[in-house]
Amino acid sequence: MALNIVTGAAGFVGSHLVETLLNQGERVIGIDQFNDYYDPNLKRRNIENFKEHPAFELIESDIQTLDWGSLLTDVEVVYHQAAQAGVRASWGDGFRDYTERNINATQILLEAAKDAKHLTRLVYASSSSVYGNAEALPTSETILPQPVS
Repeated sequence: MALNIVTGAAGFVGSHLVETLLNQGERVIGIDQFNDYYDPNLKRRNIENFKEHPAFELIESDIQTLDWGSLLTDVEVVYHQAAQAGVRASWGDGFRDYTERNINATQILLEAAKDAKHLTRLVYASSSSVYGNAEALPTSETILPQPVS
């Protein structure tokens, strides 16, 4: 039974990933900030079914402020799902929040992962925007990236 961390654990993708890992017998530390970019109540409902699961621990925090050295001590896999979605939010008044939540937070996690002794994999969720304006749907993952942002 491996120990996994899922950042963005209460989001749409993150919560389904947590549920899948728990159903496979894995142990999961879920991390979510529950910020108001999306409705925090919706995110809380996303994790309601497994909040009391014995193999699940929830940490409600900004991932930039965590002691990653301690958290990663026995972790084998990190699934980094935490991000502020939406390219439009990266401009104007939201620029600082966007870069803090996406770029800086990811850098902090990657730096900590370099020193983690048992970490075998860090899985980073990307965006369909890396493929650009798709000529066909569904978009094949074998096409060359043509980022639109």
